[in-house]
Amino acid sequence: MTAFVSGVGPLFGPNFVIVTANDETGKEFRLQVYPDAHNPELRAAGLPTQYYFQPAEVFLARKHDFPDDFNFQMTVFKGLNSEEAHISPAGLAGTDLGGGFCTFSTTFGIPASVISGALEKLKQREHETPGGRIGPFFNFQQGDPPPSLGIVPITSSAVRCFVPDPAVTGGQLLMTAQHAGKGSIEAQGLCSFLLSCNLPAAGAIASALKQGVSPPFVVENALQESFYINGLTVEIDVDIDKVYDSFSAAVSAGGLFRINSINAEFAYQNCLTTGGIVTHMTMNNAVPMDPSLKKWVDENVDMMKKNAIDLVKSQIFDFDPAKTDSKAAADRGWFSELFGGSAVSVKSTHAHNGVHVKHTLVIDQTVTVDQTVSGNLNDLPSAVRDHLNKYLFVVDIGEFFKKVQVVGSCRVNFIEKLDDGTELKDPLQAVQLEAGYPDFSSPMEDGHVNLTMRTSGKHYVPGETEPTGPDRPAIWDEKTARDFVNISFLRLDTPVDGWPSDQVRLRKTLIFDGQDPRVNLSERIAPDDPAIAVVQEDDDVHAPILTASVVGYVFVRFKVEAFPLPPNITLQITPTIGQDTYAPLVLTSKNDMNVLWEVYSDKYGDETEFTYTVNVRVRGPRFFDPPVVFSTAEPVRVPLRRGLIKYIPSLVVPIPEPPANQVETIDRYVLAAMTTHA
Repeated sequence: MTAFVSGVGPLFGPNFVIVTANDETGKEFRLQVYPDAHNPELRAAGLPTQYYFQPAEVFLARKHDFPDDFNFQMTVFKGLNSEEAHISPAGLAGTDLGGGFCTFSTTFGIPASVISGALEKLKQREHETPGGRIGPFFNFQQGDPPPSLGIVPITSSAVRCFVPDPAVTGGQLLMTAQHAGKGSIEAQGLCSFLLSCNLPAAGAIASALKQGVSPPFVVENALQESFYINGLTVEIDVDIDKVYDSFSAAVSAGGLFRINSINAEFAYQNCLTTGGIVTHMTMNNAVPMDPSLKKWVDENVDMMKKNAIDLVKSQIFDFDPAKTDSKAAADRGWFSELFGGSAVSVKSTHAHNGVHVKHTLVIDQTVTVDQTVSGNLNDLPSAVRDHLNKYLFVVDIGEFFKKVQVVGSCRVNFIEKLDDGTELKDPLQAVQLEAGYPDFSSPMEDGHVNLTMRTSGKHYVPGETEPTGPDRPAIWDEKTARDFVNISFLRLDTPVDGWPSDQVRLRKTLIFDGQDPRVNLSERIAPDDPAIAVVQEDDDVHAPILTASVVGYVFVRFKVEAFPLPPNITLQITPTIGQDTYAPLVLTSKNDMNVLWEVYSDKYGDETEFTYTVNVRVRGPRFFDPPVVFSTAEPVRVPLRRGLIKYIPSLVVPIPEPPANQVETIDRYVLAAMTTHA
């Protein structure tokens, strides 16, 4: 327990009120608003009450530098002399189209004018009457300090882009969507996508744009949101046989051997239906929970899911904690977190013995809840009809259809920094790609594959009709981060022993900032220079994306239990992992949602925990008031999964217990600070 009153986050449960407000154009927004779980305490202390809205829809984003234009570009390649049938948009008849790519960005942000309007509605109580358990939390009265309204805290955003199923067109229209997998968790929720298209698909999209029809893409953001639960006791009963059957059915239905968080979620919901997982819940150890509230906790709280499956994971799954799978590591869902980024599959056999496992879970903290929002690109057609040349481009790239092409791109954040000073840029100065393929004239030499390694290619910028110049090294830095680099080889007529015709060698060199404290590489991956890592792999993937986390990545977002933090309090969090203690992280009211601990290292794959200490400093309202300083009695231990990717999207940090003789002073300091800043 903290020694002062503060907000803790949205009140958990399925109940909310709808608040309607318009933007500057008159467009109506219907916001689902939740109260803070401490609103009664906040109002009793004379502090501002707090409210939160949920994202409801994904829509096409506009360009930051040209806000009148949508962030969308379709580039069509011509001149490939392909033998495929051509689907040409008007104005391109007679040319040879060879596919293309489409880039666009989406957002779920709400305009500032809507936020202001919704706040006024809350103050005037111009919304539906909140009923049931949430009524006492919508408690603003005239004369109270102005309330605040912000987005529900988002700890993770898993992004997917849906494109037309090629089976519907007999395999003719082929589109592949690429994106980071992890979307933005800031209030704007910006996500960017790259779609690669074959010849018919590129022509079909170009034709649709010219006819004023939006591209057939749907974007989905699977969000993990923070809610506050107090005094909830859950008794979990897991039937191992039924859980095994549910996960086996999910894998079979999806045609997949490995499991990701999507089919794991399907299997978990089936476990609730079949009795594979049975829960009994009480509030404050005595009061049975309302059925609708219990159903909401069962289906939404990730802590419930991970605890239930963790009880039986060794009995029904095959996984190796020492090996990280790239697709599993990129999956930020609860199932991937449970296994630390390892590849997971259902055991091929299981003896049904009727065994049950039971566990009691006490939840008295902030928890994550799943919510999915989706949307399309239907805002685009009217803009395209007026300014087609802003959104559709044609590029002549010559005869490449008999070549193996590697198109490298970079997803390194070289420059981003938040307004509160939080550094989001990756600790990289540059990245380089080398591609290798057997020499066409002599693919074998002395019984071994004779690879030709190439370090240069043609640079393309989305939206430009020509390469930016002659072949240049495949190197990305702050100035060339948007480039696509094309490296091509003559394709083998027939495969050689040990080397399929579609396989290429990719060598990625990452030049880190050696002075950045987030970088800690071993000699194994950086033998010549502690700041230069080299990663090599043979694969049939021809569109490699270079990222900083390929070497190994530790990510923890610290969130203080007192939310938001009063403006006169400063925390220092000092983390330790393995043998390494990192510099303290400073947390204040200006950055209490963006305190990130990041480490780019290959050293911690086998570590199963890290520790941290907390130092608290409370300033008085007057310059000469002596500050109150106190710390954790001993390091706090946090368990980790084995694997190179260790990702904790939200770690709640309790405030250490203050000295008993200082509690009154702390309360007085905090109340003075909150009243001054209200």
